Amino acid sequence: MGTRMAFARVTGMELDHGVVDPEWLRGVVRPGCELGAHWDAVQYLLDAAGVAVDLRVDGDPLDAGQTLAAWYPELVAEAAAALSGVPPELIVARHDPVRMVEVGIDPGDPVVLLECLRSLARFFADAAERGAGAVMLLRAEGVGRPVLSG
Repeated sequence: MGTRMAFARVTGMELDHGVVDPEWLRGVVRPGCELGAHWDAVQYLLDAAGVAVDLRVDGDPLDAGQTLAAWYPELVAEAAAALSGVPPELIVARHDPVRMVEVGIDPGDPVVLLECLRSLARFFADAAERGAGAVMLLRAEGVGRPVLSG
C-alpha cells in the first residue's frame, strides 16, 4: 500500500508543543497542501531539476516512523526560495515515465504533477511570507490518519 503526503502550516508554539506531544500536533493540524500519492513523483522531478528540497528527509522527525516532521520557519523559507527559483513548468518538463518506472516510481499524469508542484510552491511561499513553520504528514493511502510506525 502506498502513502499519501500532505503539509500543514503551523505556528512556532504549535511546533514546540508538537515536539513534546506529536499526537497532539497530528490531531490539530489541517493540511494546506495535499500531494497525495504523487509525492514520490514530485520528489523525483525536484531532484531531476536540481531543486534542493527533500520532501521526505527535510524537517525534524517527530515520531519513530517518520510520518510526522517539523519544518521550522527557517527551513520553510529555504524551501520557498528553492521552489520559487525554478518555474513548475520547467520542473515537470523532467517527467520521464520510462526512467521513473525503472526506479519504482509511478510516473503519474504530468498535468496532475504540475498542479502538485504549483500547490507546493504556493504553500511554502505563503508559509514563509507569514514566518510560519510547517508539518509534513504521511498516512496510508485511503486512511485519514497518518501511517503508524512499524
